[in-house]
Amino acid sequence: MRLIRFAAENHKGLRDRAELDLTEPGLTTLRPKDGKTWDDSLHRVIGIFGANASGKSTVLDALQYMVSAVRNSATAWQAERRMVRSPFALDEKHRAAPSSYELEFILEDVRYEYGFRVGAAGIEEEWLRYVPRARWTNLFTRNHGRPGFFWGSEVKALGEVTGRELVLSRAVLTGHARLSGVGRAIAEDVGFAPLGDVHRGSRVSVIMDMLAKGAMTYDSVTTLLKVADIGINSVSIKETELPQREQELMKRINELLRGDSSRRKGRSVGEAEKVDEDTAATIMRSLEFSHCDGAGRPLRLYEESAGTISWLALAVPAIEALRTGTVLCVDEIDASLHSQLVDILVGMFEDRELNTKGAQMLFTSHDTYLLSNLTEHPLEPDQVWFTEKNVEGATELFSLDDFPRHRDANIARRYLAGRYGAVPRTAPSLLHRVFEESVSGRTEH
Repeated sequence: MRLIRFAAENHKGLRDRAELDLTEPGLTTLRPKDGKTWDDSLHRVIGIFGANASGKSTVLDALQYMVSAVRNSATAWQAERRMVRSPFALDEKHRAAPSSYELEFILEDVRYEYGFRVGAAGIEEEWLRYVPRARWTNLFTRNHGRPGFFWGSEVKALGEVTGRELVLSRAVLTGHARLSGVGRAIAEDVGFAPLGDVHRGSRVSVIMDMLAKGAMTYDSVTTLLKVADIGINSVSIKETELPQREQELMKRINELLRGDSSRRKGRSVGEAEKVDEDTAATIMRSLEFSHCDGAGRPLRLYEESAGTISWLALAVPAIEALRTGTVLCVDEIDASLHSQLVDILVGMFEDRELNTKGAQMLFTSHDTYLLSNLTEHPLEPDQVWFTEKNVEGATELFSLDDFPRHRDANIARRYLAGRYGAVPRTAPSLLHRVFEESVSGRTEH
């Protein structure tokens, strides 16, 4: 999948419609012309910059919500008491209004547009159309104001769809001949790599599973670490078998979760259970790193720096995206990473010899290094987007391409000077008031 455009309205801080465009300036028609391909017509990297709490992450969160709705609205979301949604919360009007999401993308060299509107009661509108030749053709439409659905001539009716699930989500669940492939592409080809401590740990666990199953080689992981000049010359997995008593306890817990109570088997709950001989031993896995000096024991993951873990947790999904031609969304790409490592990641996606399948990366960042003349992989103005909150607390999304271009301009300097907006409105003078109040409070006591 390759993204063309994403838009959202009334999602958290995005009160008004916000649209992220990934097209090159030369694409003005429904399909590339003059011998060009989609590879020539779509950006592979988009960066979103802005102050803290300006809504950078919200743009990616809106896209993640859309992906999650296709994945889960026909399954896990059905168990929720209310429709899962996150409207703008700072005024009553928008809390009660529906939210909308739209995605244009390329799948198997065909252009699609998919969108839906969701309100408190459920799905109010949904549609999917594509461009088989020279014009848009509807595959299905759904409107809460009219009964039933409109199915295109090549789409077999899906059957019953509840008011709180998406057609595409139901199509994936039932394996619909025409629609399930589109739904799976949205659900599976857009990945997210948040870099908080909890998320880093889960991503490293995935890497360990990939190594254990042979889906990724130790040499590949070691090479990625050497690229970052972290001082690690090899990586390995240490496997430790849990003691027998812990294995018995885990088996007992699993039986209880399955409803396989020992009471029904005529045994007391407290009776120790023997582990079946054909039951595989429970294994604890942990990554170990050997450093270049060769001295001392290998270090465990928790002993490594946050930068090492962040690089590993991000570089591996980046490689997977390049291998599969999918989309990787990274929130706060500069968290615990040196600017030059972020530059390397951008270069991986921009390099057409590495990125042969048109993989794309969307990221948020505070790092003005990527906007400066120092970067080896400068972004074009239409690859740079900003977020800024207005006086009503709503996030506005806009592009550097909206501003006049200045030849040889130092974009980073102009950005920090506030020429494009999207910078903090700081008030350092207020620190004096905090200090004075603190001193006054201690004096009174």
